[in-house]
Amino acid sequence: MALEKSRSKVVQLLGDMMNSHSDLVHQSTEELTSLYADPDSTIELCLVLGNCARLPAMRKCSGHILKNRLGQAGMWKKMNLAQQQEVQSALLNALKTMSTNDDENLQLTIVCCVGLVMEQVMEAEDAAAEWNNCVFSHIEELCVSHEKLAQLLGSICYKLLIKTTPNVAEKYLLRTKAIFTNALEQAKANGELGTLATENLLAGWSLAIPLFRNHASDQDELVATLPLIMELTHAFAYQPNPKRSYRGFDMLVKLNKHMPELVWPELQQVVSKLFVLASDTSLADEIRVQAIITLRNCVRHKRRHIIRLKLMDKLLMTLFNLLAVKPALDADGEDLYLVDAQESQSPLSEAAQTVLFIASQSDTNRVAQRALRLMLPKLVQQKSAVQRVGGHLFLALMAKGFTDLLADEPLNSFVAVVEKGVHDADPMVRRSAHFALAILAENLQPEITVLAPQVLPLFCEFFDQMTPEQRMIDHETESQTRMFCTLEIYCESLRREALQPHLGELMKRLMFTASPNNNSASLRQLALSAIASLAKMSKDMFKPHFDEVMAIAMPLAKQSANDDETLLRTQAIQVLNMLSLVDAEKFELRAPELMECFMEMLQDDLGAQVFTFELLGVLAKFIPKQIADNIEPIIGGVFTAIKEGAEEDKDSDDEKDDDECEAETDCDASVCAEEDSIGDGHGDQTENDATTRSATSSESLSTSVAPDEALMCLKALAVHLPDAVVPYLSEAERCVSACTDSHNELGRRAAYEVLTQLAALHFHKGDMEEAKRQWNELMPDLVDFVETAKETANVIGVMNCITMFLKLLKSDALEGEGFADMIISVVRRTLRRKLSCQFNIGQDTKMSVLQQWSQALYAEMQVMEAVGDLLPAFGQSMSKRQFATHFHSISTRFLKSLRQCKPTGQITPHLYFLYNLVFRCMEPLGVIAEQYYDVLCYSVVDCMMDDKPHVRDFAIDVVHWLLSHVHDDDSAEVIIKATSSVFIDALDAQSKLSSAERERVSAVVARMLLSTDSILTEATLSLLYANFPLRSHLSEYTHVVQAMRHLYDTKPIVLEPHLRQTLQLLLEALEKQQLPDDKTRYRALKLAGLIKVNQKPLFDDVSQQFPGADELLAEI
Repeated sequence: MALEKSRSKVVQLLGDMMNSHSDLVHQSTEELTSLYADPDSTIELCLVLGNCARLPAMRKCSGHILKNRLGQAGMWKKMNLAQQQEVQSALLNALKTMSTNDDENLQLTIVCCVGLVMEQVMEAEDAAAEWNNCVFSHIEELCVSHEKLAQLLGSICYKLLIKTTPNVAEKYLLRTKAIFTNALEQAKANGELGTLATENLLAGWSLAIPLFRNHASDQDELVATLPLIMELTHAFAYQPNPKRSYRGFDMLVKLNKHMPELVWPELQQVVSKLFVLASDTSLADEIRVQAIITLRNCVRHKRRHIIRLKLMDKLLMTLFNLLAVKPALDADGEDLYLVDAQESQSPLSEAAQTVLFIASQSDTNRVAQRALRLMLPKLVQQKSAVQRVGGHLFLALMAKGFTDLLADEPLNSFVAVVEKGVHDADPMVRRSAHFALAILAENLQPEITVLAPQVLPLFCEFFDQMTPEQRMIDHETESQTRMFCTLEIYCESLRREALQPHLGELMKRLMFTASPNNNSASLRQLALSAIASLAKMSKDMFKPHFDEVMAIAMPLAKQSANDDETLLRTQAIQVLNMLSLVDAEKFELRAPELMECFMEMLQDDLGAQVFTFELLGVLAKFIPKQIADNIEPIIGGVFTAIKEGAEEDKDSDDEKDDDECEAETDCDASVCAEEDSIGDGHGDQTENDATTRSATSSESLSTSVAPDEALMCLKALAVHLPDAVVPYLSEAERCVSACTDSHNELGRRAAYEVLTQLAALHFHKGDMEEAKRQWNELMPDLVDFVETAKETANVIGVMNCITMFLKLLKSDALEGEGFADMIISVVRRTLRRKLSCQFNIGQDTKMSVLQQWSQALYAEMQVMEAVGDLLPAFGQSMSKRQFATHFHSISTRFLKSLRQCKPTGQITPHLYFLYNLVFRCMEPLGVIAEQYYDVLCYSVVDCMMDDKPHVRDFAIDVVHWLLSHVHDDDSAEVIIKATSSVFIDALDAQSKLSSAERERVSAVVARMLLSTDSILTEATLSLLYANFPLRSHLSEYTHVVQAMRHLYDTKPIVLEPHLRQTLQLLLEALEKQQLPDDKTRYRALKLAGLIKVNQKPLFDDVSQQFPGADELLAEI
């Protein structure tokens, strides 16, 4: 009776919990969870849960309380066996009475409660554990039933059981797998794979995948289900609701993530199915996108296995076919192929992303050869223009994805493909070839610079192929913008020596494009921008084009501003800025005219126009007085621009932070969002430029001034008009200091350079303490910038700031704690190529060749040279012994290598830099430098054997320095013994040296004769005298005359065969006044006088050729 009353009370309390009065609900809940927590009450809850006659809400309340109660530790053990069996019986009944029409939450609650009890008894070995088998048997019976509703109900139970109690599923993995396979095999046999029931089974099985991780012996069972999974995925793709196939894609992603090794046995079937789904144009795009993303996921984890199965060719051709579609002939064009997958998912964009990914993850040259082998047949066939388009785009994407240097053979093939495409008869193919050319030129850096003779004519072809209609389109097309921007990028990636042979042809086309009669304003703007870029790179090599460019740019700069002409005007001003680098004399003549133009703009309130401040900085160099006369309005405008720029930078940072916060909270539910975005290849020196320049439309070019232009203008004013800037020093420092926190790298560099120049003004006007204060404040930031900045030009600029402070402040610059260590750390990191802006490359022959073509590699070498300027200045700022310690710490590595090598005469730019660095550090080392004389001697011999004149000139300078600084005869003898033979051999007329170089070598040998007799032979003297008289380097007579006098005094017998020539040389040099200084002249007169006295007949005979000889000698 008491038991029945208790159970009735439980039912009553469950009813009260559904009441609308919250107080009653709260009281009922408290009573049911605390007062009625005994086993009998639990049994009643189970009975209510399985009683279909009860309201669903009551059953859910019962299930919720029951779920919490069964989950409590020890609750199950408090029941006796009979009570446990009652609970099991009631819950199994609840499971059996569950219907597909039941509320989803009710279904979940019932299965969860069943699973919790299964968890309690799964370790038991008695009859209690048999109940679990009953549950699985019931679920399997439903899943393999011939009734559709039963199948659906069984699949729901299957999925929810694995979801709510994964521990149970893990314990019964094989049983779980059996239910999955048996049900699907039956569905497959009945042709009913694409149903909601099979989707639930797949969802449940996908939840079981991570459970296999700790069950290696059972993993084969998981592998065996892959064919069924792929068949399900394929079937779902063709159903009215194709998103069901996402389950299969998600399964593969999970397998690749958790246990990629299990995919290998069935990889061929998996990938083959994905090929079909990705390629079937009858499917919805969203399904094809998921198939491509899953393929990419397989490549991420199984690329090598795909290659071993010989599936890579088929994969690449599948992707090619996805790309080989007619490109949209709108403003976007081929840029659709480069859309980030996260911005717009389509089969085309995902295929492009996958090509990029494969290229980035593969061995660059192997995958390049594979791509060429597959694409060349498509490119040579003439049946389908679209296939040729696809081939160009495919190779372009490959090139964009490469992460290593491309070898010469595939590089030549890539460019040859583009060259053929540029001359294709179909305009669509030509356009795709232009697109490929742009991608190759930007991304195959630096190696494509070597092919400038092949690449630059292709840009000329682009200009030649433009129709009159294309030239007059009143807005920029994406194709035009891309090609002009890429031309700038590529030209700026070249050493100017590589650009020079093609400059005339490019300028002929650009000047035509910049003319107003045949071209739209937007096209002229692009042409002017390219002309400015060529002038900037070519410098004095651009002189032949100075007048014609000035003629077209000056009128544009003078025009009254209006909306249509603003961009043209700003580009014209930029062109004029660059012309100042081309021909300083001609530019100076036009500078007053430009100043008038600027003053007109200033009066029209247009002084804050793009590029105007850069022009002012240029004019300050050529007409400082006119700038100084107008300094107040000019510097006021500069300060305003700097302040506004700093404020805009701060606002943009705040917006960026807000965007990042929003992005962090935006969770993508799709597994596909886990795909990483693909990187942009290895052309890191050009990508930023590409991003910057691609924004050349009227929307992207603002008339507001970037603060870095105003900052560089202020720097120019401080350099060229220091007295005019001094009254504004305080305000200038306040404005500029606000820019040192900018996220714009160029802006920070400009701010540091300006502050350095302002500190120099303090120093030169005698305020040493203020200069030191600014250095102490700036120094840590300067070092951090050098170590972390990405652009070489910015690093060089700031490194030069450090050098300038060291030269100004000397030892005072190193008073700050740790300053010396920070600077030497920068030097060490630079020499080891550890700065962020440096390439991680070796110094092999290929690199040496590339450095002759690539401006990026040359600029990277300039970073090394900048540290070569910094290190000697650093040494001069401390004691010689202190510097010796620092120099030893950074030079041990490369000096050891140099000492172990033998001279080859093959001087790479890097080796030349090291020799130069050692030499430049000798002066700060003082007498301690003697321990490095062996390295200097080695460098002299090695450099004298080289083919490059400037390298041999360096060797001559080094040996002169050595002979000047040696402290004793023994050391001099060692130096001469180590180096003399290479100089004596160089005196031979058959050597590779020019006559002018041999004159310099003659002076070296003559100087050696002053210190030793070991090289004094007739052969040496004959070679020496064969290079007299001197014609090019008359200053070398200093050493020659001194050596002649020395030999005459100490070895007259040896000199006697050459005495006539000696006298002739002296008298000619005296008569023609070729001797460099009075001391040398006096020494020559004395020697000639001695010969006159001691060898009178010889003198009389020779002097007949020089009528004024006696008069000359009368001076002494």
